[in-house]
Amino acid sequence: MATTTHDAFEDKFHHLALRHERAWVFISVVMIAVLFIVTVYFVVHDYGLVAKTVQFYSNPDTPATLADFQGSGIKQTGPNSYNIYEMGRAWSWTPGTATPITLPAGSHVKFYVTSGDVLHGFEVQGTSINITAIPGVVGHVSYTFDKPGTYYIICNEYCGAGHQAMIGKIVITGSKQS
Repeated sequence: MATTTHDAFEDKFHHLALRHERAWVFISVVMIAVLFIVTVYFVVHDYGLVAKTVQFYSNPDTPATLADFQGSGIKQTGPNSYNIYEMGRAWSWTPGTATPITLPAGSHVKFYVTSGDVLHGFEVQGTSINITAIPGVVGHVSYTFDKPGTYYIICNEYCGAGHQAMIGKIVITGSKQS
């Protein structure tokens, strides 16, 4: 008949091993958390994938009355740089839907985006531009259009019955200027 006896050495060994395992699991979890935080920081800040908010207004109708959002909405700020003041409203983008935005290749564009009525999603297909247009909030995102072609502005946030027709165009012409 076999009997099991626990001796002091075996108890101390298992207690010490359990303590070491807990320490290494804790260290591993901390390292993964630090790696995740550093990765998110670099994606957000270094790659500019997150749009920045320029201004909040207490009255959601205020951005539509600002001078920048009046007229064509396209302002040249340098030799090959532009500010575009984009307004999403009841199934159209101004500028972009009625008249395409036409720019030369290599243009560096700063989009200032807001909405005049409900939430809209401002996405330029084929680029990393994706920002939510919110009434009373002006968001900001930058992009350089290196390749000529037609880029479609779509609304990727359901905004009502005419949502599927909310399409605009950005036409990039010629070759990249040096």
